[in-house]
Amino acid sequence: MNGIDRIQLMHMRRQLLQVELDEISARFGVDSVSPVGVEEETVENESYYLQFPLKMPHQAAEMATYYQIFYCLENSIRDLVESQLEEGFGEDWWETKCPENIRTAVTNNKKREQDSGVTLRSSHPIDYTTFGELNEIIKANWDIFGATFNSRRGLEKVMASLNLLRGPVAHCSPLADDEVVRLHLAVRDFYRLME
Repeated sequence: MNGIDRIQLMHMRRQLLQVELDEISARFGVDSVSPVGVEEETVENESYYLQFPLKMPHQAAEMATYYQIFYCLENSIRDLVESQLEEGFGEDWWETKCPENIRTAVTNNKKREQDSGVTLRSSHPIDYTTFGELNEIIKANWDIFGATFNSRRGLEKVMASLNLLRGPVAHCSPLADDEVVRLHLAVRDFYRLME
């Protein structure tokens, strides 16, 4: 693992610790420290909340914690995949080392966004990949990622678990208490595979 990967790993672990501290703060009714600017944004958004049943904003705030975990994790994995494949195969790694079915899916997603008239989310194709597709890219290039992860089978198992846990978060459904525990364990397992 190179220095950049170690820094990214350290940053992700810090973010996960912050999420856990926020959960503990909420459980015991203690105020947690918010990043600069969050308070002002919350006041602006409160006018929207008046339109929703009272329980929904509270559920949304609780689920935001899990969205943050997946946002950070998925984007960290994208960064890891992109940096390692670019380092190993050069800037054209997407064309030469990304499975064709994933390249096709990304092209279709970009076209759908473009045809909808919305701002494209990114100029980097990897930003259009799903969690499952990232797993497929890693598996297809295990000769590179075998030096980062200590078990291919372990990675497949953890990524499959994370992909299932991602569903309720991505589709705005509450995450059951058992699944919250499973999520924290799966994220820890993912990073344990990099030790």
